[in-house]
Amino acid sequence: MDDPVRKAIYAGIVSVCFSDPATGAKLSRLELRQGVDTRRAFEIGDGALIYSREHVKALTLAGVKGALLAIAENTP
Repeated sequence: MDDPVRKAIYAGIVSVCFSDPATGAKLSRLELRQGVDTRRAFEIGDGALIYSREHVKALTLAGVKGALLAIAENTP
């Protein structure tokens, strides 16, 4: 796992686990997949956390965490 984008996403998920364990557990169970036409940093669908490489690269760790929290809160 040498991909810095995936490392940043996993770091964001770990950060969410510390601040909101239930949401962190939900996110950590999802398969991580790179999206093709993803218009936001993250989407959740088909049991996967789908990410936009370009959007995630533009975020700080705090931004990644915020985007993860936002998408998890808006997904049942």
